Amino acid sequence: MALAEEPRVDVLRQARIDLAAALRAAALYGYNEGIDNHFSYAVPGRDDLFLLNPYGPDWSELCASDLIAVDGDGKIVDGEGEWEITAFMIHRGVHRARPTARCVFHTHMPYATAVSTTEGGFVPALSQAAMQFHSRVETCPYGGLAHAADEGERIGAAVGDATCVVMLENHGVIVIGTDPAEAWSRLYFLERACEVQILAQSTGRPLIAVPDEVVRMTAAQMQRDDVGPGKLFEAIKRRLDRESPGYER
Repeated sequence: MALAEEPRVDVLRQARIDLAAALRAAALYGYNEGIDNHFSYAVPGRDDLFLLNPYGPDWSELCASDLIAVDGDGKIVDGEGEWEITAFMIHRGVHRARPTARCVFHTHMPYATAVSTTEGGFVPALSQAAMQFHSRVETCPYGGLAHAADEGERIGAAVGDATCVVMLENHGVIVIGTDPAEAWSRLYFLERACEVQILAQSTGRPLIAVPDEVVRMTAAQMQRDDVGPGKLFEAIKRRLDRESPGYER
């Protein structure tokens, strides 16, 4: 199959560059865990293929040309390398559960993972960064390694129409966006919000919860911002150009 024919070469090329940039940025910020964890992006114009980082390379060395395109049966139709079984099962499950979940990031980033291990979990009313996730976070109990299709489907079933974060209890997080820029913005601010929550909880002092009506209002204001994610992602790329160049190769 010639992926270059559909979609246009420039669109596919940009998708590869953007996903590679997100992976490099995650390594820069310490969101990855060794060579584990995985990001995917549905191939523009296709619902049956998604780009995925191959298993083996450190995220800090990944380039656009390293990414593999995988179909729903796990066949690599473009690129070289191999996928890791949990990566394929989780991402296939989420992409199938909601076709609008075009970009899916799974990490064990430390603060969000720490929050996933606590009773009560993520608290949207605790900080401004957290408020954008009001009513958009679901939880999924731990079910072991996602080595089978049913585990991927179980995780996918936690993704509702408005979900942008799934807290995988005792495991990590899944962050969803329409493209790498939106998914990166959500990933970044989720980890910042979780860091604030962990630090606040560690003081042992009573926490100040923002009234629910203010949280709802703030969330609505933040969700109307369709410029911020793009500007943030462009800034991240400029930082990568300085500190981790070559991701576009």
